[in-house]
Amino acid sequence: MKNKIILKLCILALILFSGCSTSPTGQIIQEDAIKIGFVGPLTGPATEIGIVEKNVVEIAVNEINSKGGIKGEIIKVIYEDGKCTGKEAAIAAQKLINIDKVKIILSVCSSETLAIAPLAEENHVLLITSYAMNPLISGAGDYVFRTGYSDKITAKIIAETIFEDSKTLGIIYEQTDYATALKDYVSKEFTRAGGVVYSESFPQNDKDVRTQLLKILNKNPEAIFVNPDTTKTGLMILKELNELGYQGKVYGNFFGSSPTVIDAPEAEGMIFFGDPDIKENPVKAHLMSEYIKHYREEPSFEYPALSRYDNVYILKQAIEEVGYNPDKIKNYLYQMESYTGALGTYRFDENGDAVGIKPCAKQIKQGRIIPYRP
Repeated sequence: MKNKIILKLCILALILFSGCSTSPTGQIIQEDAIKIGFVGPLTGPATEIGIVEKNVVEIAVNEINSKGGIKGEIIKVIYEDGKCTGKEAAIAAQKLINIDKVKIILSVCSSETLAIAPLAEENHVLLITSYAMNPLISGAGDYVFRTGYSDKITAKIIAETIFEDSKTLGIIYEQTDYATALKDYVSKEFTRAGGVVYSESFPQNDKDVRTQLLKILNKNPEAIFVNPDTTKTGLMILKELNELGYQGKVYGNFFGSSPTVIDAPEAEGMIFFGDPDIKENPVKAHLMSEYIKHYREEPSFEYPALSRYDNVYILKQAIEEVGYNPDKIKNYLYQMESYTGALGTYRFDENGDAVGIKPCAKQIKQGRIIPYRP
C-alpha cells in the first residue's frame, strides 16, 4: 500500500514539474502546446465524414509537430464527438472552451457549426469548418470561417439543372439544419423559375420514409430530389424509391459522391450535386499519398479531406505570423490575399466564406462518377 502511494506521488510530481495537466477525458496536455478543439461526428450516421477528417487532422498535425511544431510549440488536438447534432456539439464546445481553454475549434457538420458559432463569438474563439454548407453560416459571426461552399450557390445550380428537364419536382428531405436550408433555397429558386415543388420531410436518422415518399409520388412529379443529411440515409431513400417502383428522374445532394452509394444498384443514373473536381496539385497528391500510407485506403470523401488539411495549414501559417491569438488570427484570415493548398487557390470574403469554390453536377453511371451534361 505504501509503495502504491509513493508511486502515485511520483507520477503527480512528474506531471507538475513537466508543465503538463490532464483534461477531463484523461488526456495529458502540454501547457505550452497550441491547443485546438475538434468537434465532428465520430459516431452515428455521419461517422464516415467525421473519421476521414479526424484522420487528416492527425496526418497534418503529426507532420507539423515532427518538424518542431509552430515556433517550437507542438499542436495538441482535443477530439470531441458532435454526432452531427447541434445539442451534442454545443456541449462539446462548452467543454473545449471552458475546461480545455482552446482558442480554435474545427467543426464538420452544419448543425454542429451553427450550434457552436454563438459560443465562439461570445468567447472570441476562432471556428473553422471544412464542409458545413448551410447558408446561415455566412452570417454566423466574425469568428466563423469555412473552406466549404454555401448551399445558396448549390441550390441555384440544382434548381436550374432540374428545371431544364422537369417542371414539377418532389423533394424528400431530412429535418436537419443542412437539409432543411437546402430544401428551402432549392424550392425558392425552382418556383421562381416557374416550377412546382412538392416536399415532404422526415425526422433525423429515420429508418423508413415510405409514407412520405408515397405522398410525393401521388403528386406525380417529373423528378425527385433526394435531400438527406448523411450517406446512410440517402441510400435508404434510394432503396425505398426502388421498392416502390419509381422509375422517373432522381437527383441527389452531396451524398452521391460516397463509394457506398456509387456502388449501389439503386443509385444507377442518379444525378447529384457534389463537390467541385479539384485539379491535381502537389499538396493534394501529397495528402492522398500520406492517407493511403497511414490508413491503407483513399479517403471516402475527398473534398472534406482536402479542405480539412488546408484548415490545419492555414492556421499554422496564421499562428506563425500573428501568434496563438484568435482576434489576430481572425483579422489575418480576413486580410489574407489568397491561400494555395490542397483545394487550389482561394481566399476568404467578408463573411468568412471561401471564394472561388462552387459545386457541380455529376452522374452515377455503371459504378463510376461522370460529369453530368443535360
